[in-house]
Amino acid sequence: MYRGKYPPITLTPTLFQLGTPAFPAFLSLGESAMLIEGGTGPTFPILVEQIRSLGVSPEKIRFIALTHTHADHIGGIPHLKRIWPHVRVIGSAAAEKIFQKRELFHEYLLADAAIAQLMKIKGEIEDLPPFLPDYHFGLDAVVQEGERIDLGGGVVWEVYETPGHSPCHVCYLERSEGTLAMGDATGFYVPEKDALWPNYFVSLPIYLDSIRKIAALPAARAVLGHNCVLHGWVREHFEYALNATEKYHRNLLTRLQAGESAEKIAVDSARFVDGITDVQPFRVLYDLSRLLIKRSQKAGPDVSFALE
Repeated sequence: MYRGKYPPITLTPTLFQLGTPAFPAFLSLGESAMLIEGGTGPTFPILVEQIRSLGVSPEKIRFIALTHTHADHIGGIPHLKRIWPHVRVIGSAAAEKIFQKRELFHEYLLADAAIAQLMKIKGEIEDLPPFLPDYHFGLDAVVQEGERIDLGGGVVWEVYETPGHSPCHVCYLERSEGTLAMGDATGFYVPEKDALWPNYFVSLPIYLDSIRKIAALPAARAVLGHNCVLHGWVREHFEYALNATEKYHRNLLTRLQAGESAEKIAVDSARFVDGITDVQPFRVLYDLSRLLIKRSQKAGPDVSFALE
């Protein structure tokens, strides 16, 4: 169904980009293998086909490593676990607590269905993902700051806790090739349009501290949760992200101080995001923009955006 439409991309001798540009996952190969990010329901068949095209046996894949539990990063897990029950899903302790909140279950499904509908409209997929009789989201193992995931053959991933975008966000560093898998820690970046939407949904100060933490790591490349792989220019990206975040934050505060309503500002922000990407419904972008306004109000004007 998807053959040839989304070929896997070789990033290094041991790392491959899978999925689609908007919703990527990354396959790390040592003596065993690990999938970074859980994909989405509609990209699940694409991931399976890409792995097959690489000649990688599913039995070799030991882990699915989550950066965080947002629906666009976990939607493929129930489908993958159904065909690969041996694979262990790993993530942070905060992720485990989030998965235990059963009231979020339907939110995951609704968000994944919305992504699938948008991808079908754009012709990125031919069919909607199959409905499973039993959906299950959860972790098989918890990883913490400083832990190492050894895949053999010199491929070892280190865990760094980086909340701010979400309370459960983590990044992974592979030192031998200098690869940083950083999910959405710096926001939603669209390089083709030279645009970045800051995503400090939990807390602006904590989000900034997490960016500073990973900026200090020895990364030669960074694989982002959407749209982009950086070969070099990693530190420059962190500086760019902080500058964009400061501009966004101060613009919100200035408009609020001038008496504009949060509703009007959120609509304008959602229009900005809708103009650079079409991966989420407008209502979702509006709700998230309202949340960012609240986070900026709580942080106030006295926030440092210095990288060091």
